Parts: sequence; C-alpha cells; structure tokens
Amino acid sequence: MTRSAAAPRPPDDARWRDLLSRAGRTGRRIVGHDWAGSPLGPVEDWPASLRTALVICLYSPEPAAIWWGPELVLLPNDGYLALPDPVGAQEPGQPGAAVWPDAVPTLTGLLTTGQVTCRQEREVGSGAERHRLVFSSAPIVDATGRPGGVFTTVAEAIGHTGGATDADDPTGSPRSDTTSAGTATSTGVPAARRRGRRDPGQQQAPHPAAGERRQALRQAEGLARLAGSLSAAGTRTAVTDVVITVTPALVGATEVRVAVATAGALDLTVTDGNGPGRLAVADDAPLARAVREEATVALPDGLCLPLRDGTGTVLGALEVRWDGPVADEEARRILLDAVAGLCSQALRRAELTASARAMAEFAARLSVTRSTGEAIEVILDAAPMALGAALPGLAMRDEGRRVRLWHAELPSGLVATFDDLTIDDPRPIARALRTGERIILRNRAEFAARHPGLPDPAGEYGMVTTVVLPLLDASRRPIAALGFGWPRERPLPDDDLALLDTIADLCEQTLERVRLAAAEHNLVTRLAGRLRTSATVGPPGLDVATRYQPAMSGLHLGGDWYDLVDLDDGRLAVVVGDVVGHQVEAAADMAQLRTVVNTLIRSGVPLAEVFPRLTGLLGVGFLGTCLAMVVDPVAGEAQVARVGHPHPVLLPSGRPPETVWTGHSLPLGLVRDPVPVTTVTFGPGDLLVAYTDGLVERRDQAYDAGVTALHEVIVPVRDQPVEVIADTLLAKLSGSDDDQALVVIRHVG
Repeated sequence: MTRSAAAPRPPDDARWRDLLSRAGRTGRRIVGHDWAGSPLGPVEDWPASLRTALVICLYSPEPAAIWWGPELVLLPNDGYLALPDPVGAQEPGQPGAAVWPDAVPTLTGLLTTGQVTCRQEREVGSGAERHRLVFSSAPIVDATGRPGGVFTTVAEAIGHTGGATDADDPTGSPRSDTTSAGTATSTGVPAARRRGRRDPGQQQAPHPAAGERRQALRQAEGLARLAGSLSAAGTRTAVTDVVITVTPALVGATEVRVAVATAGALDLTVTDGNGPGRLAVADDAPLARAVREEATVALPDGLCLPLRDGTGTVLGALEVRWDGPVADEEARRILLDAVAGLCSQALRRAELTASARAMAEFAARLSVTRSTGEAIEVILDAAPMALGAALPGLAMRDEGRRVRLWHAELPSGLVATFDDLTIDDPRPIARALRTGERIILRNRAEFAARHPGLPDPAGEYGMVTTVVLPLLDASRRPIAALGFGWPRERPLPDDDLALLDTIADLCEQTLERVRLAAAEHNLVTRLAGRLRTSATVGPPGLDVATRYQPAMSGLHLGGDWYDLVDLDDGRLAVVVGDVVGHQVEAAADMAQLRTVVNTLIRSGVPLAEVFPRLTGLLGVGFLGTCLAMVVDPVAGEAQVARVGHPHPVLLPSGRPPETVWTGHSLPLGLVRDPVPVTTVTFGPGDLLVAYTDGLVERRDQAYDAGVTALHEVIVPVRDQPVEVIADTLLAKLSGSDDDQALVVIRHVG
C-alpha cells in the first residue's frame, strides 16, 4: 500500500504573502528572503500555526517577535528591530543562539514545558529616566498539540511614574540610549530604555497611537490566553466551548458560534451559548454555506469564516456577530483570521486525538478475538467508527469462484446487489479481493470514469467517497476486502491514508492470527481427543460424566486431561491433570504423562508412590499438576492424592459442598518423595467433582472466588443427572482463557 503525494499548498497562500508584504519593512524582507536553506525551510511549507502567529506579530504596533522551532529562529517585527541591538542589521532567520545566547535557556524552557504565559514587569533606568516595561511571552501551539514556538511582546506599563511614555514616539517604535547587546530578560527580550529627556513640568497630550498600541497589546495577550486554553482542550467539545467563551471579549462580538464538520458527514455540530445542536451541510444558514462553499460568508453584522487544517481541508466554520453593522476593516479581519487559525489547529489536534483513541480501542478489541467470526464482527463495527465511515462490508472467498459478503446492517436492497458476486466481478470490492489493490473513489464521477456502464449501488444509497481496502495474509496474498464510504466527499489527505494503512494492517494481523489459532486448535483438539479415554461408564454403583473444553485463546491448549481406569473389586481410578506448556508441545507432554500414570495405576502402584515413580521414569523435563483418586463404591470411600492440583469438591448427600483438603506436595515433575493420601467417606447419594484450574481461575478475580462460584453453581443442580451437572458447570463458569477438564462422579448405591 502506498501513501499519497505531498499535501497541496493551502489555498490562501497568495493572500498570506500579500498580508506579509503590507506589514512593513520586516514583512517585505520575509517574503523576499530565500528560506530554503534555513531551519524553517521554504515559506510555502511553513505550518498554519507559524503563519497565523507571524501575521499577528508583524501587524502589532508594539515590539514583538516570534522564536520558532528547536533552533528558536528569530522572526521580529519592525518595532522589535527598532530596539537598540545589532540584530536589526542581521539577515532574517538567525537562530536564538546567534542573536541572544543568554535568552536561549529561558526560551527553550517555555517552549518545552508549554507554560500558558509568562509575564513580568521590570524597571530600567533611574530618576527621570526610570521606566517600567512589561514583557509577555507565550508558547505557540501547532497542529499536533505541541508548542512550536514562542511569541514575545514588550510594552511600557500603563500608569508608571517618571520617564517617557509611548506617546513620545508617534512611530510606535521604542527608543533607547543605553543597552547591553545580548542581554535578555526572562522572556528573551533585551532590556530597552527610551532615549532623550523632557522637562518634568511639560504637559503633553496622549497621542492616539498609544491607545491603538495598548489595544493591540491587549489583543495579543488575549490571543495568547486563547491559545493556552485551546492547548488544554482535548476534545472537539472542549475546543468549541473555549472558543465561544473566550472569543467574544477578544473581538468585541455579541455572539460567536462554531460549526464542526466530521469528514464525509451530512450534518454539522453547532455550538453556541445555548449548547450543541445539529445543522445540515445543505442548509442555507451561513455556517453551512461557509463549510459547503469553503469560503468566507459576509453578514450584515458579522462574518462567517471556514476553519481549515494545514492541507486546506475544511474542519468547520466560525461565525462572529456584532451589535449592528460593521465595516470590513483589515485589522478586524486579521484578528479574526488569527482566532480562526487557532481554532482550526485545536480542532485538528482534537480530531487526531480522537482518531488515536478510536484506533487504540479498535486494536484492543481485535486483540481479544478468538475466531474469524468474532474478528469480522469487530472489524465491521469498530473500523468504520475510527474513520467516521458508513455502510461497511467485508468480502471473502467462498466455495469455487463465489465471494461471500459479510456486513453489519446494510440496506437489504444494497445487500441484494452482491448476491451473485464472484471473484472475477469488475466491481471494486471483488477487484480488491482479486488483485490486492487499494481502491479509492473520491466521488461518483471517478466511479463512472473507472467503471463505465457499471451499476453504482453505493452511489445509489447515498455514498459519495468510497474506499476498498484489501486485506492480505502473511504471504501478501489477498484474503479479504473491506469496503465503506462517506455520504459527503472526503479529501483523504496523507493522515487519512496512513490511518487506512493502519486499519488494514490490524485487520490482516488479526485474521491471520485467528486463522492460525483455529488451525492449531483443530489439530490439538483432534490429537487430545484421541488420547483421552473413551470409557465414560464406571463400575456398578457409580455414575460418571466427563468433559473437556478447549480454550480458543490457545494459552494452554492441549495440556489438560482426564483419565478413567477400571480396577479390580469394582473400584475406579480417576486422574485429572494439567501440563504447563503451549499448544502441540503441551499435548505431547500430556500424552506421555497420561500413558505413564495410567500404566502405574494399572500395575497396582499405591497412590502415594505414583508421582515419585513418574518423576523417576520421566525426569524433570516437564511441569504441571495432577490429581489421582481411587473411588471404592463398595467400601464407601475415596482415596485422594494431589500434587499442586486444585482440591476436589465433595457434596455429601443432603449437606453443603466441601473442599477435600490433602497434604501439601510439590508440583508434578518435581515430586521425589511419597505424597500424602487423604481418605474421605463416599456413600450413596454423595457427589465428587474433580477439575482443572481453568474451570475456576479468571484474570479478573481471586482464585478462591472462583472456587466459591463453583460451589454456588453446583448446589441447585446437585440432584440432577451427572451429565446435566457437568454441562451446567461448564456453561455457568465460562469465560476462561485456559482449557478445562472435568469429572463428575455420583455414588448411586
């Protein structure tokens, strides 16, 4: 499977360059500079977060700068370059270490920690030359949710005493007569002082530019707060809540609404002061038009802007309204573009987070499937959820040339069109299954062009973009094809294509795993079945039921066994064992152990000596547990020897169940000394149950809780036939990851 070509340049690239060119001398230098050899790379590849922050920086009347990337490349505005420092004469794009090395540690700390904002007031100078400056810095969060750079502004504090004010310089550029080049504040901005003196008694009216600069500073700090709040918003709902809460005060609006578009969906989720709601993309409302037309919609009292990610894909729309008609001012538009850019980045980040969460859940659900049927059910349910897709179907080869379609709630009419599907059918899902080709049809025009004259059932049922993923086996041969679609055209950028590849990989691995597990399960089950005794009818006076249930997870499949050995004098030997191991190896060990134990018991070896003799004959190359009982209905007793195995359960007639406790012993394979033998009364009406630990052991509960559950399950059915008791125990105590062996014996007198 291949990835698509590089993502196209955002459609507003020309407008963005024009904005920079009109942003003073520094903006023109940035547009005209060759950035290809710099750490930032070509201008056309700069991320949306950097573009948005740079427009804000260059248009700010206050000294401001951006430090971008790990190298902290400096991008200052004209006011910043007017600070008394030789940096103004340097070429654009110098790394922080070459500009102000003393500032790099603090800037790097702010960049790596993602601190919301850093604001500090400092006094410089003395007497009439004393000034108090405000330094403000904040991280710039990129589309991945990580800080990509730092935004810094510097301004003189309002209401300070002594020294000059911003009104002294109508150009808005700070002046200074003394400074130390290379000395930085905690925000990375060099300390600066005003140049020139004035008569303390002189009165001077505030210049209008001072109010504009203070407003610009407040807006920059407001954008920093918005960016910080959005960086902490982990979901789309949280992002829209932040935007409608913070934006009105930032832009002076009376109403803010946000519409979020799920790629390929027909509805938008709209959030305003009244909470979330739904809006059809086809609606004539401004938010729907902005999404549908992918363009700004002008309103008499506001604007509606599309929200785009870095590839130009529309994520939704932002609607802002004021109390009455407003002029289309450039400054207002720049501010709204900045808000829309921050909102777009946060929405994209939340979308990626949600997708990663859905993929993790998908992978987790696939990991516990035990059969092909279970795997297909999870694929059809969870894969479309991770993509926001609809109408999933899975095609697999059937008998001969026929192809079987698995589906989850597809319309009956759509399913009927695939009733006669064969492997050489020209339709996309059969083609993908036949050739292993990934097929992407972004709209129905592409379908018609690639399949002229072929019926388009997916299009007839409302799908616009459709995808078919081939699923391959370990030899890279197609074994299935997964198809789904979206009711609106979905661009499918590189991130989506990578997601499709990941989904295909997960599905392939799961189908291959369950196929191999099923094959090995069948092999081991047949082998184990041949090795277990077929004698389920005990001597007179005893009713016996035996069960073996393999575990589909295959963790210990093949290691459990039971055996019944008829002895003289109407006695019955019962053996239940469990060998530690995996699959075929465990089955082979089990076969050898069963044979040796059976032979030793038939030879008349006392129970206490059976297991040490076994170790002497086979050595210690295996490990497991075993229980051996000799039941004598005539004598009315049972002898029990146990090596590491679960204790059997005795139900005396008319009394509660009780555990048959025996002396301690090492596990099977380590026993060299005679083991303790416990003798219990076993009279008419009594019941004995021997089992392997798979019946009572669960990952999510204590072992004793499993034994208690066994007691509780057996009591209501204790008077039923032993076959019913055995079936009930297996049914009620299901859910084990291990195989289970069980023997139920009743003394019938």
